[in-house]
Amino acid sequence: MNHALRPVPKPKKFTPPVLANVDPLPTGPVAIGLFTGLSVEVCDPAAMAHLSLDGGFGQGTSSRSFPKTVARNGRNVGRVRRNPSGVVNRRQVERRREWAGKFGSAEGSEGTVWVMEEDEEKLVEVGAVSVEELKRNALKVEEDPFLIRENLSLSLEEAMFLVRELNVLKVQAFDGSVLTEKNLVEKFAAIRKDFIPSYAAFMYLKSRNWIIRSGLKFGGDFLLYQKGPQFFHASYIVLTQAYQSGKILTTCGRNLENYDFQCFNRIAETTAKDLLILEVHYPEGLDPADPHECLRRLKEFRVGEVFPKHHNYVATRTG
Repeated sequence: MNHALRPVPKPKKFTPPVLANVDPLPTGPVAIGLFTGLSVEVCDPAAMAHLSLDGGFGQGTSSRSFPKTVARNGRNVGRVRRNPSGVVNRRQVERRREWAGKFGSAEGSEGTVWVMEEDEEKLVEVGAVSVEELKRNALKVEEDPFLIRENLSLSLEEAMFLVRELNVLKVQAFDGSVLTEKNLVEKFAAIRKDFIPSYAAFMYLKSRNWIIRSGLKFGGDFLLYQKGPQFFHASYIVLTQAYQSGKILTTCGRNLENYDFQCFNRIAETTAKDLLILEVHYPEGLDPADPHECLRRLKEFRVGEVFPKHHNYVATRTG
């Protein structure tokens, strides 16, 4: 990717100081992740901060970006915050109290919440008062009966990269057994038929120092950030397409058509991003259905960049 042709990233209006101290890639202690069947989740707060800040890996399971504990405390995860963590209604408090009686309270659950009574809920619903005004003037602060903890969810590509390339993550099954690289590629390829070309694209982008996040909310495979999402808005929406012997492998991913280009370009333009398509070419003679051999020969894959911004859809339209 020609750096001179990159779009100028749009900076964020404000970067919290606790998120500003970052390194390009995580090093140091090996984190433990749990394979859930769809993703890999890291539960230890220190490991969550380590992976999410250094390299921008993962996303909070109940947040838009960084897990709340990281967004509030950064690397200082050992400090207990006594301030209320959110607003819940009385029904939710009672429900959490039932959960605490059934499952027991989480260890170290010193959290507190603002509690909104039924009459206060009605005032918010009709617009007579805002939640922030209630926080300042009326809401009661109570102990959280059952603290719902947030984890760091890693995508399949991120988990494989941290295990295989950086050796800073061990992935466990629910029974506590450690999954080997062979186990992981089997499971990941079974979940997603496009895992191998997607991982090849991920490696290509990482080699160019991009911070990579999921592009699901924009319909793409990845979003690319310069330095990190706490500093800049995303520069690209990325789509991947697999090829072998010059032909599209529809068994290993999507088959983009002209109308797809139009739709994705419209999304990119309305969100101030550019569209990037990565063509991932399998080596000749390699069986795409063999994930072990594909991973072993990953260095033989070729990745090409396509910027369809000036693609003539009318001239290439068929039918």
